[in-house]
Amino acid sequence: MIRILIFQVIFLTCVWYAWKAGGQPERAAMLAQAVAYSITLSTGYLRVAGGFTNIVEGWLIADILLLAALIWLALQANRLWTLLLAGLHLAAIFVHLAKATYPQFPPFGYALFLQFWAYPMLLTTAIGIRRHQIRLRRYGPYPDWKRPRKDQPAA
Repeated sequence: MIRILIFQVIFLTCVWYAWKAGGQPERAAMLAQAVAYSITLSTGYLRVAGGFTNIVEGWLIADILLLAALIWLALQANRLWTLLLAGLHLAAIFVHLAKATYPQFPPFGYALFLQFWAYPMLLTTAIGIRRHQIRLRRYGPYPDWKRPRKDQPAA
């Protein structure tokens, strides 16, 4: 139970930091993670039916939606760390894929690896926010989003 409380404190600290010091991409990343976490909580975060012996569908849905949001963010944001964030979350999707292709995957390993990736993702987001602040101080305002090149037709 203490690990859940520790995660929630870290998570809420990152949310606060994104809203206090982040630009639009940093806030979008934390918003996407917060929505995914809310979906995870609503699907029985503390008591997963079957105890991770089968794929946790609610978590899979939350992870797929989060991956789509993070890929969109990585393609649109003028930040490199968003690529790393999407890649880290892709690892969580591979955990679901491993469980789907190898049903004997140990339940403890499935649970551990699903939850593990949240910590490096929060760390990456926090570092991205800090780097944003450093760039603002050093170079002044810069665009949050990529803009199409002038020779590219508008979508």
